Amino acid sequence: MGGAIRPEIMLHPSLILPLDETLLTVSQEEVQFLHRAITPDDDELLQRIVEVQKAAYEKYPYPCIRAFHFVNLMMSANAIYPEIIEAGKSRGTIFLDLGCFMGTDVRKLVMDGYPAQNVLGADLRQAFIDLGYQLYQDTTANPIRFFTSDIFTVHPHPSPPGLAQNTEINTKCEEISQIANLEQLRGRIDHFYLGALFHLFDEETQYALALRVASLLKRQSGSVIFGRHQGLRSAGLLDDIMKKERYGHSPSSWMLLWQQVFTEIESKEFAESKVLVEASFGGEIETRAIPSAEPSLLLFWSVRIL
Repeated sequence: MGGAIRPEIMLHPSLILPLDETLLTVSQEEVQFLHRAITPDDDELLQRIVEVQKAAYEKYPYPCIRAFHFVNLMMSANAIYPEIIEAGKSRGTIFLDLGCFMGTDVRKLVMDGYPAQNVLGADLRQAFIDLGYQLYQDTTANPIRFFTSDIFTVHPHPSPPGLAQNTEINTKCEEISQIANLEQLRGRIDHFYLGALFHLFDEETQYALALRVASLLKRQSGSVIFGRHQGLRSAGLLDDIMKKERYGHSPSSWMLLWQQVFTEIESKEFAESKVLVEASFGGEIETRAIPSAEPSLLLFWSVRIL
């Protein structure tokens, strides 16, 4: 049960909306972070943000860029975040943000104390990584390892099966600074973040994504996958004015997905006794950047290896 993969469909030009600076909304915590990470000068900060937004939207006119989500702190809103920070400080764990966009969340992660040399940010688009460096102006000073890679090129199954008992894979591998693709990280990731990623796809593609994410996770006690994305109280198709087929999981269907994933790549016993899935709603997604879109719920979740 590998899960069919449906590639991204680009927006029709008629659906691309003009930019609007009034859509920029930042919390006090985000302002403090941006002042520390970019500049304390508000005029210069706004200019830098708008310049980067225009450059990104020209190539990829996504609603999240129009809504300035690349400067919003998404990861730290997850309840499990403080635990991740403490584990990173004390255990030498490896962190991966898949779909890191311009790298705001991982920069905040490092600012909060997670060792930068153990942090990776991967995105499909090199343009987003480059624009992140432009926004934060830290190309030479930032030790986080950013790289481009397509998660769907990763083989979904370990070889041989039983990665939870396979320790050799963690002793004969590249240094973090040499990582160039996701396949090199099989069985190595302790902490895995995916923000606003799963909801971009249909149901089968989400399953295919989850399989590959699980194959990269170190299946030892304390390993965690976590994130947040659009969800529904009753699982089904999301209302999408962008004319894309996207699936919204409910908390119960999301738990079932991960049980199926770990049953497939490990065993039913492993999935039932070693995997704890928690999922709950935590507010609505901001829809001002997408006129006429129905309010939708944010599903916050974590998958923990016990």
